[in-house]
Amino acid sequence: MKKNQIKIFIQFAVFLAFILSPLHAIAQKDKGEISGRIVDKNAEAVPYVAVAIKGTTIGQYANDKGEFKISAVSSGNHTLSVSGVGIETKEIAISIAAGKITNLGDIIVENSVNLGEVAIIGKSRARQQQEQAYAITVLDVKNLYTSLPSINKALNTVTSVRVREDGGLGSNFNFSLNGFSGNQVKFFLDGIPMDNFGSSFNLSNISVNMAERVDIYKGVLPVNLGADALGGAVNIVSRKDANYLDAAYSIGSFNTHRASINGAFTDKTGFTLRANVFYNYSDNNYKVYAPIMDLSENKFVGNQWVKRFHDKYESGGIKFETGIVNKPFADYLLLGIIASKNDGDVQTGATMDAVYGGITSESQSMIPSIRYKKDDLFIEGLSLSFYGAYNHVKSYKTDTISRKYNWLGESVESGKIGERSAATESKITNKEWQTNTNLSYMLDLHNSLTINHVYSSLDRKLFDKRDPNNESNQFPQNLTKNIIGLGWMATYERWNANLFIKNYNTDSYTYKKVDQFTENERFEKIQNDKTSIGYGGAFAYFILPSLQAKLSYEKTFRLPESHEMFGDGLYQTANADLKPENSSNANLGIMYEHILGQHTFMLETNFIYRDTRDFILKEVSATSNPTSGYKNIGKVLTKGIEGSLRYKWKQLLHASVSLTYQDIRDKQKFEEVDNSYVGEGNRIEHINYGYRLPNIPYLFGNGNVGLRFQNIGMKDSELSIDYMANFVAEYYLSLPGLGAVYNKDLIPEQFSHDASISYSIKKGKYNVALECTNFTDQKLYDNFFLQKPGRAFNVKFRYFLK
Repeated sequence: MKKNQIKIFIQFAVFLAFILSPLHAIAQKDKGEISGRIVDKNAEAVPYVAVAIKGTTIGQYANDKGEFKISAVSSGNHTLSVSGVGIETKEIAISIAAGKITNLGDIIVENSVNLGEVAIIGKSRARQQQEQAYAITVLDVKNLYTSLPSINKALNTVTSVRVREDGGLGSNFNFSLNGFSGNQVKFFLDGIPMDNFGSSFNLSNISVNMAERVDIYKGVLPVNLGADALGGAVNIVSRKDANYLDAAYSIGSFNTHRASINGAFTDKTGFTLRANVFYNYSDNNYKVYAPIMDLSENKFVGNQWVKRFHDKYESGGIKFETGIVNKPFADYLLLGIIASKNDGDVQTGATMDAVYGGITSESQSMIPSIRYKKDDLFIEGLSLSFYGAYNHVKSYKTDTISRKYNWLGESVESGKIGERSAATESKITNKEWQTNTNLSYMLDLHNSLTINHVYSSLDRKLFDKRDPNNESNQFPQNLTKNIIGLGWMATYERWNANLFIKNYNTDSYTYKKVDQFTENERFEKIQNDKTSIGYGGAFAYFILPSLQAKLSYEKTFRLPESHEMFGDGLYQTANADLKPENSSNANLGIMYEHILGQHTFMLETNFIYRDTRDFILKEVSATSNPTSGYKNIGKVLTKGIEGSLRYKWKQLLHASVSLTYQDIRDKQKFEEVDNSYVGEGNRIEHINYGYRLPNIPYLFGNGNVGLRFQNIGMKDSELSIDYMANFVAEYYLSLPGLGAVYNKDLIPEQFSHDASISYSIKKGKYNVALECTNFTDQKLYDNFFLQKPGRAFNVKFRYFLK
């Protein structure tokens, strides 16, 4: 058994020892439970207020119906405290009997703050997250269940975020946050890293209907996420409803079909089932303005509008969990599996200068997992959570036909096998063990400590049927990470703060050909074992009840991921010499909310500073068969500002506008050049010094306005009308420091418009929505002049039962 697997099983054994310990049962037998509902004087539910046992660390927030249930309360007499913004703190004497549930019924609370005509009572989960010390944007997606099909599209409305796609449904995408992109930004599903879930289970495939909210961290991360992110993270928080069914189907332009089923079942014994299923298909045969080659004379004859002809995409997957919840020994203990698959045609290379008619790709993922969580483990205030998984992901690339294509769909014999440089039927196999263990302790009602350990070990193998004896594919590759974090958090009425320290340890090895074209040409093993220390903190303070300021700083590290170092076997080149990135990040933010009668205004702004060394940048080669690859830029400095303004009137009208400016410049003045014509170890001036990094937007924004009409046509119905605009200023495709101004490739300024209308009846049980994206039919680009779809129509049907 491998050493890394032994570590996994040791962790798992410790975990089992915790949950099966008879000591825990002894600790629980003299405890009881209390339940109730928080209401106002009109018997209306008051959601999201804090309910706690005074003098202990036991408590929780009421749910959206004002209901609460607190477990593991010691028998005897206690005082229950109910508090929240906008209500008077209320204390109630209660008596707890061992092994019994004490139902307190309705607890009436009084308003303490009245602003204009509207009293603020309680806060949503999303707003509570927003007020943390971290630079965080919380996207509450519940209002998007009817209209938006994917989480990717929802994220594109957030300040500083650009989800940059190569094309239509299923195309490669690059998530950019404050100029950081790719694996510099980490993705989580309920706090679980999605790094190696595979391309078939990612943000563009899974439905927005599976999520309750999405937390976007723009810098410092909570210790419990435990990642080596360089510039932030995205955490998808799935729905927590005990029992529900949400089914949706959409059909649209380019023969696009999307379907999803999300649901949960929990019985009185605590047995639960949870499932999220999705299916996507598209021909992606939209029109593009493409360069046309005359194949008979092998010359360029101009650009024209043509349909994409080799870009079909299909994907499907399921995330399933079953187990028990709300037991004395576990808040939840769940066994799960993720199974997903996708198949896609490959129409272009890294730019539209290359066009293919027979290249295909495929990915398969199989991920069994176990999750466990228990609050008040053995003692009050001690919480343990554990996640363990085995990620088995296979990726296939096939290029075997002897043809050369142009954008008209015409082809001629190429005289060689494979449309690119050589034929391939490659298979990349990734096998990864992964755990995340989190232990936290409430020192008192205001202070807590957290320790987190994230472990992953990925083995990667490449095999090519067309070249089975290729020496470079005979060597195994491995990337192992251990990240340990320790954090302290303090939460008071007007301020909260976090301090943390992290230890990053990585051990990786691969092989590289050295001394090429000489008698000593050979493969050498390249191994890196690095340990780094990161640290930081975050602080938030309410200057006024409606005005909050935030400040955060961190020193953080990220090592290259496997695909960045090893390539993809098709059109992304390998670079085994990639060095780890490190960055000093600072954020200063202001959030202001003002309620005047039935009008609500919210203003948020954030100043960004990033000093990054050995920045990993994706570049494209300027050849007839373009490839992309990753390289280090010695020093990159980012300064930026983002802002958003939101407005709401009653439940009828809402509007928002956001704008992001990020100045990301290459600040490495000199570089060392080895084996040059003018000698070795020469220090030369860096040609792109002082210029912005290419292929990264520096100015972009979006705006939206929506109307909600109640009881239109029938009782308990809602009619919604929404409009959204997106803007991106022009930016350079290639290095701006090279060539004359008139000869540089520019991605032009882009302005796109979307609109939708939806109608729901019977309190949202039945829903239908019609959406038109890019309705002005603009030419849109995100990456390397790879054109995105023009005007498209989609209709979505949804059924919801709770």
